[in-house]
Amino acid sequence: MIECIKSCPKIVLGGLTLEGEVKTSRRDFLKGLGAGLVVAAAAAAASYFAAPAKVIEKTLTKILTVTKTKTETKTVTVTPGTAVTAPTTVVKTVTVTPKPKPKGAIPKKPIKLGVITILSGPGAMLFDPGLKALKMEVEKINAQGGILGRKIELVVHDSGGKPERCVDLFKRLVMEEGVDFVTVGATSAEAVAIAPVAEKMKVLTLIQEGTATKLFEEVDTHPKYVFRIANYDALDGISHALSILKTWPNIKKIACIGANYVWGHDEWEIITTVLKKLKPDIEIVAEAWPPLFAKDYSAHISKVLGAKPDYVELVLWGGDLVTCIKQGMAYGLFAKAKVGSVTGGEYVWGLGKEAPEGMLCTTRYYFLYPPWEKWWINRDFNLEFHRRYPNVRGGYPGFNCNSCYVVVHALKLAIEKAYAITGEWPSTEDVIAAMEGLMVPSPGGYRYFRKEDHQMLGYEVSGLTKLSPKFPFVILDPVWPNAPEEMAPPPGVKWKEWVKSWKVE
Repeated sequence: MIECIKSCPKIVLGGLTLEGEVKTSRRDFLKGLGAGLVVAAAAAAASYFAAPAKVIEKTLTKILTVTKTKTETKTVTVTPGTAVTAPTTVVKTVTVTPKPKPKGAIPKKPIKLGVITILSGPGAMLFDPGLKALKMEVEKINAQGGILGRKIELVVHDSGGKPERCVDLFKRLVMEEGVDFVTVGATSAEAVAIAPVAEKMKVLTLIQEGTATKLFEEVDTHPKYVFRIANYDALDGISHALSILKTWPNIKKIACIGANYVWGHDEWEIITTVLKKLKPDIEIVAEAWPPLFAKDYSAHISKVLGAKPDYVELVLWGGDLVTCIKQGMAYGLFAKAKVGSVTGGEYVWGLGKEAPEGMLCTTRYYFLYPPWEKWWINRDFNLEFHRRYPNVRGGYPGFNCNSCYVVVHALKLAIEKAYAITGEWPSTEDVIAAMEGLMVPSPGGYRYFRKEDHQMLGYEVSGLTKLSPKFPFVILDPVWPNAPEEMAPPPGVKWKEWVKSWKVE
């Protein structure tokens, strides 16, 4: 409830201040009100998953109820010899509820969500499970009535991980297939290629991964239509480096076996920059750079072991990481040095039971965190995924699955929030304004979009490999989260500048 007092006619609503005859655009109003609604969403996450959009509308009506207090003073003239009546004050309280804005007609046709992902080639190991999770969530939302009564229709295409094809498919989805929104399960190269196109064509685009640090630092520095779901490379590397020193604070000599392309070199630079900042006496004693999708890592393992490092980082992913770990076990790598992998939490399930224990692994989402007994969203997501796809990823979802979950639920939240405020089916700009600052409860915990650069932030998870009788593959136990505040540079600040600014005591 907002009180309007005559002597101080100022209203503060979710960060938006109105005083006198203040004029504001609908987009700015949505942004200002968004902060207040985000707090409400965070405090009542469970109710969002169970309650329809009408709850939001009722809440909004209550917030906009205005109470006016009017004070009238009656002065009585006193005549000598006449009984005196004391001055009286009459207080009138009037509750004024704004007349509801007529609801605009909601379109009857389905919401068309274009999906560009990787379903062929090495990248399919990551993105095919994600598409399955996306379809699973869309099916559940549609069964509950869709978004404000509109069902979601997916239009899916396979880019094969090729940037040029990704751009062509994007244009086709928008110009020929008439999609409303697009989500891209992209490689970094695809994300960098697609962002300028999405901005030019003014299409709200949710990039699931595409975690190149330069996407928002160099390529799309002031995004309007582009949002990214996953934590990006700098956050992966910074988080992992912090976990290395937390786990083994006394290491001095380090080495790496890394994929010989941009991602591998960039991730190693991030990790070593943080390690040297926090522990200046650390020395890089060896680096080995096998080509992407190599089959034989024996020479690289031998080179690294010959330098006798305390710690070896495997900057690899997918089948490359699994193959290198298996060959490293044969060479005694894990007995002769501490070993970790910045992506390991996503892929070690592929080792089955033939896996080393005590290897440090980091990931953007881990299926056992938050613990199922404390976070039912994660529990139910995993149980449903396992029921439907018992032979996919060992039967449990990976980090792209969590990203795909966020895509559809973020759209649902943003559309419903914008509709509750505007009273009509929202434009793309209205949805964008509602999405900026939006917090989304996901299987991996709360995640939120930064308003300034459209980067979504959430927990990074690290842990040590351990064999478990409960699962047919090695798991992470113990496991711990790294909060985004510890690993994310402020908006507009490049990661290297931010790390250099740290004060180490």
